[in-house]
Amino acid sequence: MSTANHTLFAESELRALLEREEGQFLEFKALWDQSVGSRRTLDRRKARDFVAECVAAFANADGGTLLLGVEDDGTPSGHGYPAEAAADLLAVPERRLRPAVRCHTQRATLDGHEVFVVQVPIAPEAVMVEANGFPYRVGDRIVREPQEVINTRKEAYRRVGYEQRIRPEATIEDLDLDLATRFLGGTVFRGRSAEELLTRYGLILPRAGTPAVTNAALLLFGKAPVLRWHPRAGVRFFRVAGKERRHGAERNVAQLARLDPPIASAIPEAYRQTKDHVRRSEKLHDLFFREMPEYPEFAWQEAIVNAFAHRDYEDQAREIEVWFFEDRMEVKSPGDLVPPVTLDLLRSRTPVHASRNPLLVRVLVEVGLMREEGEGIPRMFDEMERSFLRAPEFRVGASELTVLLRNEPIFAGPGSEWQRIVQDLPLSVAQKRILLAHPEGFANADYQRLNGVDRDQAYREIQGMIGLGVIMPAEVPGRGAVYHVATDLREARAFLQMRVPRLREFFLRQVHLKNADYREMFAVTRDAATRELRRLAQEGYLRMEGERRGARYVPGPSLRGAEE
Repeated sequence: MSTANHTLFAESELRALLEREEGQFLEFKALWDQSVGSRRTLDRRKARDFVAECVAAFANADGGTLLLGVEDDGTPSGHGYPAEAAADLLAVPERRLRPAVRCHTQRATLDGHEVFVVQVPIAPEAVMVEANGFPYRVGDRIVREPQEVINTRKEAYRRVGYEQRIRPEATIEDLDLDLATRFLGGTVFRGRSAEELLTRYGLILPRAGTPAVTNAALLLFGKAPVLRWHPRAGVRFFRVAGKERRHGAERNVAQLARLDPPIASAIPEAYRQTKDHVRRSEKLHDLFFREMPEYPEFAWQEAIVNAFAHRDYEDQAREIEVWFFEDRMEVKSPGDLVPPVTLDLLRSRTPVHASRNPLLVRVLVEVGLMREEGEGIPRMFDEMERSFLRAPEFRVGASELTVLLRNEPIFAGPGSEWQRIVQDLPLSVAQKRILLAHPEGFANADYQRLNGVDRDQAYREIQGMIGLGVIMPAEVPGRGAVYHVATDLREARAFLQMRVPRLREFFLRQVHLKNADYREMFAVTRDAATRELRRLAQEGYLRMEGERRGARYVPGPSLRGAEE
């Protein structure tokens, strides 16, 4: 490998970078035009325009790396430019941008192809492409933003950017370098010394004598006692017995754990603690016939890592809190939303990028703990939907952001009586699931969404249920067709729903049930009571003891199961 200018990456590091996907901090650009069928050199003006826009977008956001001469899939393909044109391309950040952006560049040869590496810093003020506005990087996309919005964000970071500040009293001896080496071992710079790793991510800054240490470095890797650097940079876990907190003599809150920095060890431990306290969901189990957690793992992990990444560390009086209620989980973090992020944008799943702590964010993204900016929140919604849970909720108040995950399925879930009827039907798991989730009727689209199948497969399986007499043919055929449970099953469900709950209550007070008790309870004749008691015994809800006038009934296995 040959290089020119700065040696930013070793060959192994470049190859590791090419294995990654494009995102908030990485962009690949091929320098060949294959639109006409045969490969030819990309028009020089188009190449310069792309470099200008991409570099400005990185600089206006949180910096990044541009690799020129690389296909979208990470394959090096080089370029066909003469030396003068190549030099012009690398000079674009200083010639075409206002103000100019001083980038570090490297020319490297991989697999016989020359690749240009452009390392883009975070700009202190909004950068404009001449006559083409102010681009901004959001995930792997480039959007346009007003100059004043970008400058407001950058001014706020300069003014209150806790993570970037140097701690004059701290030295590199205050950092756990072994932890730093392990934590950053999954990045493209693995194999470098701890000090080089910290320098590459801007966590320590070179200076005469010993490096300057930032607050970000101390938060991530500070040695104990870390509380001397920040007294509330960790997370506490609480369990509430019920749906609401009570105080005083009725206090129902228990603290489960407290985790202090360094963040590099606190986040994995926070994941472990949360996993231990997320329970199995009986309601989801009844629908899917398999063990499922109250909340999908990705959703709560994203909420926790986002809290560490985006909280306001200037607030040293509060820490992150994770609350487990009977019906929900809440992750609270100090600080308001960072403009231009709004509650409406979060709720609409619009990818948006803004970092209060870009140094922390980049490290967490690089080590794989955090999704690329703009990707995590939309996927939280997707994961909750796939588990048939309600959408995540976001609340802001008293300079605090709360992410709320509810454990209640989007449909009520089956009653025990209907569940027992459905379990005994000769159906597949998918067919049983639709009856449990939609006992009053369903459409083909409901079947598709619930079971993850296409329209044709849903149609075939629905027709199978019609053939078995489980559901009735749709009254109005076509795309909007609605299928209802067969009359005999609907009547059986209604009968059990009217009888079983009352019987359950009766046996809480009495040991035995007689025909006379049943007649009084349901206002039926002796003959009707005899028929219904016989039916309930046959279906396992009751068990008869004795004969004729001495007959009496006790709970059967089905009724005991309903009680559980």
